[in-house]
Amino acid sequence: MGLGKTVQVISFIAALHYSKQLDNPVLVVAPATVLQQWVNEFHRWWPPLRVSMLHSSGSGMLNMSRENAIEDEDRNWDRDRSRVVNKAAKRIIDRVVRQGHILVTTYASVQIYGDILATMDWSYAVLDEGHKIRNPNAAVTIACKELCTPNRVILSGTPIQNNLVELWSLFDFIYPMRLGTLVDFRKQIEIPIKIGGYANASHLQIMTAEKTAQALKENISPYLLQRLKVDVATDLPKKREQVLFCKLTQLQYETYRLFLDSKEMGNVLKGNTQSFFGIDRLRKICNHPDLVDPTTKVRHPQSWGAPNKSGKMQVLKALLGMWKKLGHKTLLFSQTVQMLDILDQFVRNLGNIQYLRMDGKTPIRLRQVLVDKFNKTPDIDLFLLTTKVGGLGVNLTGANRVIIYDPDWNPSTDVQARERAWRLGQKKDVTIYRLMTAGTIEEKIYHRQIFKQFLSNKVLKDPKHRTTFNLNDLHDLFTLGSSEGAGTETARLFKESEVDIHTTVALPPTTSSTHGKLVVDTKKNIALGSEEHNRLQRIDGIASLEDYEPGEEENSVTKDEDRIMEGLFARSGVQSAHEHDAIVGGKQKPRADRAILQQEATRVANEAALVLRRAKEQARHVPVGTVTWTGEVGEGGRPSNIRRGRGGPSSAFILSNLSDRQGLSPSGSESPRSGRSIMRLQDFLKAIPEFIRRHGGRVPTKSIVDHFNPHCKTREQTAEFKEALDRVAKMDSRGSSMRGIWVLREG
Repeated sequence: MGLGKTVQVISFIAALHYSKQLDNPVLVVAPATVLQQWVNEFHRWWPPLRVSMLHSSGSGMLNMSRENAIEDEDRNWDRDRSRVVNKAAKRIIDRVVRQGHILVTTYASVQIYGDILATMDWSYAVLDEGHKIRNPNAAVTIACKELCTPNRVILSGTPIQNNLVELWSLFDFIYPMRLGTLVDFRKQIEIPIKIGGYANASHLQIMTAEKTAQALKENISPYLLQRLKVDVATDLPKKREQVLFCKLTQLQYETYRLFLDSKEMGNVLKGNTQSFFGIDRLRKICNHPDLVDPTTKVRHPQSWGAPNKSGKMQVLKALLGMWKKLGHKTLLFSQTVQMLDILDQFVRNLGNIQYLRMDGKTPIRLRQVLVDKFNKTPDIDLFLLTTKVGGLGVNLTGANRVIIYDPDWNPSTDVQARERAWRLGQKKDVTIYRLMTAGTIEEKIYHRQIFKQFLSNKVLKDPKHRTTFNLNDLHDLFTLGSSEGAGTETARLFKESEVDIHTTVALPPTTSSTHGKLVVDTKKNIALGSEEHNRLQRIDGIASLEDYEPGEEENSVTKDEDRIMEGLFARSGVQSAHEHDAIVGGKQKPRADRAILQQEATRVANEAALVLRRAKEQARHVPVGTVTWTGEVGEGGRPSNIRRGRGGPSSAFILSNLSDRQGLSPSGSESPRSGRSIMRLQDFLKAIPEFIRRHGGRVPTKSIVDHFNPHCKTREQTAEFKEALDRVAKMDSRGSSMRGIWVLREG
């Protein structure tokens, strides 16, 4: 993130254009929030390219709310869903096909106009923020995979956000069937790797996970270009990322405990109410107890949103005051508009903080204006943002401090917010704080984030990487731990990450730390001014601090701020602190006797490698636009014993079809895609029956269209093909994938 992926892709396309190798137009699919940015970057870096923009309304003004609503819907694929052909959209697409060169569109548009886009030949298809297709059964995923081009590129800073199924979905777009069907991938690859990450995993499971991850990494590495900031941005300032575990106030604690003991919580635990209800309620209490009862704002407007009710807000007040004194500019992210309203009122009441705000209600035309104003105006101290609006595709390098007020289940969401400031163009060292309440559901969410990051690291970085979790650590959400005395649950799980935050100024002149702990120079602390130091020490609200130092991209922060932070946490009720990167990057080598377990682990891993090798052979013959079998939808690799009511052809059908497309069919017929021969009515009457017989006598509509479409270059040819098809075949049935199945007519 922030490494110039957009410019790299534009440079590549410009090179193709300059070399006269851009035979067909290029399709760029991007989130609605960065659609105009893509158009501007194309015009900036290579003006000769003609760039057209298509959004869900076809023409007119871009309706961001509509685009986002469709993108967020995550609707499963339904071939039978009626689609309205928008004439304006059809004109735009046809113009790009005729005149070139680039069509920039949204994920919502791909869903709506997928039937049109899938029939066009594209030189390249580029998916920006390609993790949008991480759900393999989603409508947007299927629509993208049906695009007619073998040249595909995904841009993403977070290819794995939650699990390895997401990696499969993204990779299957790039190289269909290369990792096999999703069913086989989960059985042979995902499950062994996941099991090997639990604390109760056997030595065999640990070794099997390591070898399986290694096999997967070897298979995807040739197609994965991964860039770290330490590799390409050596002049980028350093970064420190820490997690502050804040104490609950007495009101928060009582409200939290009251809900855990309530009938509503009982219904959640019994399964009578969705767990999301309980999770949402507890997260609101962690942020501010007034969020739980909306009537508080009406009944007690004077005390609504009061900072003394929230432990996080007490810490926030200390941080903002300290950073203003040091001249730092801050980004403050929250997931919800309701919490942002409370923070807005809180900052306004402080009186001495100049700030801006941007959320989903901010008009599109004003968003870039606000961003530029914040970056260019030194007197603006703070930018209030929702994670969704401000955490994607926005450059906010004017800030060098970031606060993530509430954590997300998806670790990449927090990472995206962090990267708004720590990116190319940043001139100062950056510090990021994630605020979490100790002992609550937020600490459980944090542990879930770490486990997801473990899966990503094991496949993309080091197959030997290991972070251990007990099952109850991940699922025991509805409990309340103590923020006093014994330390946080994170301290128990990740002892090596703890940061010493209780050093006092009464210590000898210099106190250093090892193993990632904060370095504190007490003599220099006093030089800052005892009055300021003592004032910071009296601030309450922090339960613990966890320092985040990411291995390859080491962090640092100014010594002055380190000294002030040490004083701040020494007397503020801070319980413990941990290095976040020591958790994410920590390695615990298994103690198993490898000589005893090597043979069995190798056998299991070899089975996984064999599945990948077979998939590689199959993938070479998969036709363009074929969707791989996921267990619910798709044709590529679909088992022949699956009932026809659930979809497309068998795997034998696919392989036979592919052989024909590659010119390898026994009949020696020419491949339509490669030969581009001219066919007329009599040719179609002969070729269609042969095609259907070779593929088991039952052929989906899409397969027939894909096979003969290159021969239908004129209206006359298309009409003759339809006439021939109607003469020799009939539609026998529709599968649940909603593709028509054609069989030969009798006689």
